[in-house]
This record gives sequence, structure tokens and C-alpha cells, in this order.
Amino acid sequence: ARDLDAVIVEDDYEFEMSFLGPPSPALKSLDTDGRVVYVGSFSKSLFPGLRLGYLVGSQSFIREARALRAQVLRHPPGHIQRTAAYFLSLGHYDAQIRRMGKVLHRRREVIEAAIAAHGLTIAGRGVYGGSSLWMRAPAGTDMGRVAESLRAQSVLIEPGAPFFKGPDRPREFYRLAYSSIQAKAIPEGIARVAAAIGGARG
Repeated sequence: ARDLDAVIVEDDYEFEMSFLGPPSPALKSLDTDGRVVYVGSFSKSLFPGLRLGYLVGSQSFIREARALRAQVLRHPPGHIQRTAAYFLSLGHYDAQIRRMGKVLHRRREVIEAAIAAHGLTIAGRGVYGGSSLWMRAPAGTDMGRVAESLRAQSVLIEPGAPFFKGPDRPREFYRLAYSSIQAKAIPEGIARVAAAIGGARG
């Protein structure tokens, strides 16, 4: 970044989900030239409606960011900012992250066991944890259509095609999230996913 006179925006959107091991240090912690802007949000760890996030950057960048934000939104409500700051200062946020880690770790174990039991293929997973798994169905499977049929069965998956570019983008990838589902419901959901994929191939 120094050689290119560039700025790196580091979106550490899932550091709270690092329940399998300590995450890699943030790039910002290695920044000596003010070339990394670290951004984060409380949307996943607390709730999306909070609409609070944070930036860590050089004074000049923060000054420009504040000016830009003022053009879009004056500022988040002061009482919400103060409540969040108080919540953090009492250590409740750290306790919440620890609780979340235990719950997500358990769900991860359950979903991986169910995936293995049904012979589904994991294409990618967070090394340190995370809240979802990238999956790959057999070549030629249209996971967009599979997602539609699963929705009628109260099972939601995210087709992967929109994450690719070009006319020949693969359709067999999909994402399974486990942050908003009880562990006891996961095996049945995975069974339905496996059956729907099998039906799409048949």
C-alpha cells in the first residue's frame, strides 16, 4: 500500500465469530503509516437494527469520513450511542461474544455432522469459526431452483451464483448459515437440503 500510495479498507466483519481459535491479527495492528482503515459493526453480534459501527483510521481520514457521513445522515441517535458505549464499558459485549462463540461452535459441530451423514460437500469454511459454510452440489445442479423448492419447506439457503461474474457462472454453489437456527433443527434441515439436491439431479 505504501508503494502504491493506496489505502486498505479492512472489514473485520466476523472477528466475533472466531470460536475455533484466535484470529489472525488485524492488518490495522501492523499499520505504521496510517494506510489501513479498520471498520467494524455490531450488526451481527448484537442486532442489525442497532445500526452502529466504527472506524479506526488516521485523523485526516476520520475527519473526511465524518464530513461525508454528515451529508448522508447527521449522526446515529445519541442515546443509542451512549447506551452501546455503556454496554461495552461494563464488559457485557465481551461476555456476549463468549456466549455466542459457545453456541456457534456447537451449531457448527451439529451442521458438519449432518452434512457428513448426508454426503454433502463443503466447498469452504471459516478457519477460525464463522457463521456459515460454503457448499457445492454436484456439477449442473441449479441451486437457485433448489433454493426455491426448499423455501416452500421452510428451509432457507443462499444460492451462490450471484457471487460469480459472467454468463457461465457456476450454479452448483450455495451457502448454509447456522447463526439463526437452533441446533436441534439443523439435522432435519440438512436432510431436506440433501433430498432436494437429490431430487434436482433425478
